[in-house]
Amino acid sequence: MLPLPRALRRLGVALLVLGVAGTGVRYYLNRMHTAQTSPPQPLIDWDRARKVALKVSRWEQAPLHDRAYRQAQYARIVAQCEPRIAEYLGVSLPQPITRVYVLDRREWLEANFSSFEQLLAPIEEIYQRRARHRGGVNLLAGDIQRSLLSVQTGVLLGFLGRRVLGQYDLSLLSPDPSTQGSLYYVEPNIKMVQAGLGLSDEEFRLWIALHETTHVFEFEAYPWVLPHFRRLIRDYFDQVSEQVDTLGSGLWRLVGRVGQHMGSRGGVERLGRSLWHLVSGAEPAPGGDNTHHWIEMVLTDEQRRIFDQLQALMSLVEGYSNHIMNAVGKQLLPSFALIEQRMEQRKRSRPLMERIFYRLTGMDLKLVQYEQGETFVATVVRERGMAFASQVWEGAENLPTLEEIRHPQQWIERIECQKP
Repeated sequence: MLPLPRALRRLGVALLVLGVAGTGVRYYLNRMHTAQTSPPQPLIDWDRARKVALKVSRWEQAPLHDRAYRQAQYARIVAQCEPRIAEYLGVSLPQPITRVYVLDRREWLEANFSSFEQLLAPIEEIYQRRARHRGGVNLLAGDIQRSLLSVQTGVLLGFLGRRVLGQYDLSLLSPDPSTQGSLYYVEPNIKMVQAGLGLSDEEFRLWIALHETTHVFEFEAYPWVLPHFRRLIRDYFDQVSEQVDTLGSGLWRLVGRVGQHMGSRGGVERLGRSLWHLVSGAEPAPGGDNTHHWIEMVLTDEQRRIFDQLQALMSLVEGYSNHIMNAVGKQLLPSFALIEQRMEQRKRSRPLMERIFYRLTGMDLKLVQYEQGETFVATVVRERGMAFASQVWEGAENLPTLEEIRHPQQWIERIECQKP
């Protein structure tokens, strides 16, 4: 039998624990009652995500002082790029580019938060439907998930807000087929990089504008491209939405897919390479086979099919823009070689934590898109000329597959076989 003082102390502790537990249970039951009588909370707390993103972006440390001057400069530069690109590609835009905006980091974040909310709306709808029927444990899990997703979204966009220079922004899910994109230039970031690398004010901005203006041609000079891209995005989100809708058994299927990839030939090796890239922060090999990315291990077969199509299209879009930037830039910019050299050095000298962040978020796939897509276009132009390479924009059937992006000769042979 316990001595009386120790027994009393233990009884006191037990009563205290029960009291705390009771308070917790009452709070939890109140939450359940409130959840049953009020609309479910959204999947992402966008207000919280915005606050996190603004804090991470450090927008107040990078003000935009000379907005009017820069606005006029970018409008002039884009107008200078447009006829040069049209001449090189042999195609014109349906109307001149007028949607050019100079933004600070905060403004860029607000524009992209609007796009994110629009993109995630289908998944949000399914989540809301499921949330109305979830039980007590799932209610708590949903709150935790919501907090994590909100913070993760804020951190990702806040990080990008410090890095992005230019962007061609598309209304991807707009029901209006005539909706056009906008060109954003995040001037505080551009100014910081330009000054840090000791580059020409005008030429560095022209170098950026060549790449972004080419995106306008890719999506607006060829009428079928944007509807095709939107269709792929919708198909992918439909697949993800279906996965969210069957979330109860989805975890075991996801584990099964990872196990299947692990058990396949070379699966363990691919996972090992993926973990090595993740832990070390090492860049994927330029032009190499990057099918070992961890993201691909959690995709269903149908998601992977659409994902590969999106990857191939974005590789082509980015690589084609880089090719135009190089070809036209060499004619326009006396310091073109210097800009290329110093931007490459900047990319290769990223801090370790930044490289790990790229790997964790899948942003390193975009770097691979640039490299593989540019190699694809350069190879086709070298082998068959620019007119032959431009056949990629004649229709969706001419788009290269991901395998053809990595092996350009396969695409060349396929297109040549289509000729009468």
